[in-house]
Amino acid sequence: MAPLAEPTDPNSQPYVTVETPRSSQEQTAVETQKLQDASEKSTEPKGQVRLMELFSFADSTDKLLMVLGSTGALAAGVLRPLLVVLFGNVINSFGSTDSASIPHDITSKVNRVALNFTIVGVVGFFMSFLQVYCWSVTASRQSKRIRSLYVNAIITQEIGWFDLNDPMQLSSRVTDATIAIQDGMGAKMSDLLHFSSTLVSGIVIAMVKGWELTLILMAVVPFVAASGIFARKVIMFSTKRGLQSYAQAGAVAQESLSNIRTVHMLNSVDHFVEKYGQELEGATAAGIEKAFAVVMQGSMALGQAGPSLQAVYSACAAAFDVFELIKRSSLIEPTNDDQGKKLQHVAGNIDIDHVRFVYPSRPETEVCRGYSLQIKAGETVALVGPSGSGKSTVISLLERFYDPLEGSVKIDGEDVRSLNVKWLRQQIGLVGQEPALFATSIMENIRHGRPSASNSDVIEAAKMANALHFIMEFPEGFATEVGERGAQLSGGQKQRIAIARAIIKNPPILLLDEATSALDTESERVVQASLDELVAGSNRTTIIVAHRLSTIRGADRIAVHSDGGIVEIGSHDELVQIPNGHYRLLLEAQMKSMVEENAGTNNAVTLTTQPEASSSELPAGDQGCDGLERSMEMSRKSSLHDWDATNANGETDNIASTARIWKMGSPEWKFMVLGGVASIFKAGVYPVAGMLIAKIIHLYYELQKTKHELLHDMRYYSLAFCGLAVVCGTSFLLMEYGFGVASSRLVGRVRLITYRAMLRQEVGWFDLKENSSGALISRLASDSAILQAMTSDFLNRSLASGATMVIVLAISFYYTWQMTLIMFAMAPLLVGSNYVRLQQVEGQMNAKKNNQADTAAASLLSEAIDSIRTVASFGMEKMLTTQYISFLSVSNDQDKKLGIAGGLSFGLSQCVLFWVLAFIFYIGGIWVSDGTIGFEDLFIALMVFMMGSFSVSLASQGSVDSNKAEHAAANVFKIIDRVPEIDSTATSGIVLSSVQGNISFKQVAFAYPSRPNSTIYQEYNLTVRQGQTVALVGASGSGKSTAIALLERFYNPTSGMVTLDGHDVRSLSLPWLRDRISLVSQEPVLFVGTIAENIALGKQGASREEIVEAARNANAFDFISNFPQGFDTEVGDRGAQLSGGQKQRIAIATAILRDPDVLLLDEATSALDNESERVVQASLDALMAQKRRTTIVVAHRLSTIRKADVIAVTHDGAIVELGSHAELMRVSGGIYQGMVTQQIAE
Repeated sequence: MAPLAEPTDPNSQPYVTVETPRSSQEQTAVETQKLQDASEKSTEPKGQVRLMELFSFADSTDKLLMVLGSTGALAAGVLRPLLVVLFGNVINSFGSTDSASIPHDITSKVNRVALNFTIVGVVGFFMSFLQVYCWSVTASRQSKRIRSLYVNAIITQEIGWFDLNDPMQLSSRVTDATIAIQDGMGAKMSDLLHFSSTLVSGIVIAMVKGWELTLILMAVVPFVAASGIFARKVIMFSTKRGLQSYAQAGAVAQESLSNIRTVHMLNSVDHFVEKYGQELEGATAAGIEKAFAVVMQGSMALGQAGPSLQAVYSACAAAFDVFELIKRSSLIEPTNDDQGKKLQHVAGNIDIDHVRFVYPSRPETEVCRGYSLQIKAGETVALVGPSGSGKSTVISLLERFYDPLEGSVKIDGEDVRSLNVKWLRQQIGLVGQEPALFATSIMENIRHGRPSASNSDVIEAAKMANALHFIMEFPEGFATEVGERGAQLSGGQKQRIAIARAIIKNPPILLLDEATSALDTESERVVQASLDELVAGSNRTTIIVAHRLSTIRGADRIAVHSDGGIVEIGSHDELVQIPNGHYRLLLEAQMKSMVEENAGTNNAVTLTTQPEASSSELPAGDQGCDGLERSMEMSRKSSLHDWDATNANGETDNIASTARIWKMGSPEWKFMVLGGVASIFKAGVYPVAGMLIAKIIHLYYELQKTKHELLHDMRYYSLAFCGLAVVCGTSFLLMEYGFGVASSRLVGRVRLITYRAMLRQEVGWFDLKENSSGALISRLASDSAILQAMTSDFLNRSLASGATMVIVLAISFYYTWQMTLIMFAMAPLLVGSNYVRLQQVEGQMNAKKNNQADTAAASLLSEAIDSIRTVASFGMEKMLTTQYISFLSVSNDQDKKLGIAGGLSFGLSQCVLFWVLAFIFYIGGIWVSDGTIGFEDLFIALMVFMMGSFSVSLASQGSVDSNKAEHAAANVFKIIDRVPEIDSTATSGIVLSSVQGNISFKQVAFAYPSRPNSTIYQEYNLTVRQGQTVALVGASGSGKSTAIALLERFYNPTSGMVTLDGHDVRSLSLPWLRDRISLVSQEPVLFVGTIAENIALGKQGASREEIVEAARNANAFDFISNFPQGFDTEVGDRGAQLSGGQKQRIAIATAILRDPDVLLLDEATSALDNESERVVQASLDALMAQKRRTTIVVAHRLSTIRKADVIAVTHDGAIVELGSHAELMRVSGGIYQGMVTQQIAE
């Protein structure tokens, strides 16, 4: 990709494309319009879907479930007002005559009422079951469908869309948004219907019984509606703002967890924790805003509809961006089989005619300026030139990742924009410089090139790519899992798998973008021979992008690029004849180092060459720092072991974890106390209201009182109700505020602590499949989000309900202790029914399978987004979507069981209330009949109990959330409590007063923990003296980078020791140790932020002057200064806005700023073009000349390490040759001599 010329905000730039060739004037109009459209976009939260639109993706089954569920919810809601009607019948039965002359048939009347209560309870059981079961199942079905469509929409967007949308945020957005949507369209929607039915049916019954008084009461409805509308807007705005903050925080977590080695190497754990915490602050503020909004609309259904409304509003807000993307048609549709032409035969003629092109994220920088190139069928054309000259852009245009602004790209005379995109990409095979593999087996990774390929086809492709031997050395062969982004393989092994993937495709057009740059000399020779044979053995058109000119000398033509165009084109022989030509100058610059090499080897070229051992001759575990092979079996056993250990004490862990979550919220204890006290006051509202209602109703039966006395008493009770209203409103406000603040801050704190705990784990922990960055991000988002229910919903209801029961019993006992004892005896039935529901739901929640499937789905999505160009190139969109859906489908049966358990237990909790009341009425009728208790006392006790029971029964509706919260808490503390084997943040250990730089590997044996029987080092010995430069050379996968990993303490040796200045590195303070070491690797990792921020990671608290000076010393100052924003230029995701050479120089500047005592260079220049390599090598020379420091260099290009003090040749887990270049060249038949001779010959 071309270097950045101006920083841009991805949210404020248009994506420019054309579907058909347009004139310059037409294209200008298109660009202007899209710029205007983009400028209208705001980073502020916006929009929401209509309520009915939330269910746009329901199928016929879902519609039936929603109808049944709504019927159940509406019917169950009617039962509340019906209970009041039945209660009125009880009052009429008791109060129809003077209490002194109660008729003898009172018992039979009360029995009939009790029977009615029993019948209503039975109906309530079935209706409540329908409500919960149908809505929970349909919510799960629809949310999974929406999630699948959302994911499909993401991975099928054009590449330019990803340039404008931070890929790091997308995976987190999927998790957060779908959780909110499912919550709003499931249980909370059924609750809302339930409460709405209660409200409407109550009004209807009231109108029938007394319309005059009802109309007066309805005068407050406009005020309630106005507050509800305002609250809706606040909740939706706050929800979108919260999701946006969580997405930004998720992006920080994604990039840090997926580049954990770099984070540990730079001692940047605290930096990213602080950055993550800053992004979470917006979500915390949004949560508090929502708490206030709930107060505004809390009057609906006596305030109980508040949480339901909040959830539904939040779902509508979260669905807006999701639905917008689902509806958005990709500007370059990759999956439509019917759109565009499909040629019967592809000859391979390519015509790029006067192309103008800019990248969507940098519309002000023209990458191609009238670019033209014609390639005949079967021709091999090489593209060479400095970094950023547009070579890779040509490949992107051919793959139709982008469309040109002007001009055309044609294959066999057909504009690629008129061809079917999926078919087009099937005709092209691409091997990139940084191969993207997926976390599945080697077999499946190769088969991605052609899904219909047989196993024998895969094996043959691996053989052609020189990959078969090292694959078969693995214990599981082709079934070996490669890990996230191929992390379990070395760089050379990954590249050969990628080449095999392209070979199996057998495409008419082959694109090789630095395809062999990551290979060692022997592997490069063999793979290059395979590629040459592949090219020569067919009539396929081949385009090669390369900076090693020796690899493209045999090309039919070589096109030399500069400044967005071709400045020279011809064969190698033709171009070298041009005096002072661009190609000739590039060739001379590259040959200069080889001439110097040859000067020291004139007397060695006649020696017999001992072929370098290929990776196939090395043990399966003989791999570098990136070559960590974690087998499926080990991962599976480890995972099952962890789960069994969890289940052994699952209940205890859940209880302990819940208590610890509360302890983590202790900084907000004042807000919790405020919310708790307010909740207790609010709890008294229902029983006291019941008592006042009973007093008022009883007044109507006190016929002996005069009109004046009645009015006086009524005024008294009316004022009491006014006071009660003030208490209710104030307590509700304070309760929501207190718990809202506490829960929002608690969730933010839990996320932050969990994230920090993840970052401090050792590198080996991240190698496990279940701990991939995608899985961790999903866990971080879902588990932490669920914890909100522990305070905001569950605690409110539980504390209020508990206090209500106490107050109910106290008031009842005051008036009639006999009836209170009966009610006290009945209380366990109410509590027990709720407990049964809780236990049944908890049993289903223990199903680990569901969680594992969701985690696997999240990992898959993270991988797909991270490697979107590979996904597009190989047409993997439908395959990945199908695989994603299959992961989600794993939990379908679990969802149904969960719905049945929830429905039965909720129905039981609802019907028990009516059955208890039936029994109480029956006993009460008998006692009133025989004079044991008075009518007024019984009436007050019953009314208080009935009003209080509303609050108690409602608490059960939060039980599912509370169980999820308990399990989420347990999951969170599994991570927080895990003690890493190598703690990157530990402050213990020895701190030396000064570092000389003497390094020693003494009798080191090492095997990766997942493969204890596959030894990498057996008796590895190496001594590096102070100030020495030692180079490690050997075949790919021979363990060179493992030495760096052990020195950085990413891993500990199995036996033996690694020492620094005589001290075992395990005894030294790890942060201190890593501060004394700088590592510059082949693929430098830059983080989202400015250039200055990335350089500053090298030294905590670095000043601007120090950053600028480091850049100057790294030969980076000039190109940075050319950017309009200079050091404040955004580097983009993984430094995507910079060229390879620019990224590498930023990484070197970071190392220079640290001024380390030990410098580690791991293939620091192997992936660069000639000019960039020259500049970067000069930067490295400046770094090494800054002071005499100990340096360890890993290199494949032997010309770069000729001046090293000592060269160590690694083979078969040990150093087999050691000495200076001159000394090793005198070793007759030596491995090093053979390697040098081979490189010179090439």
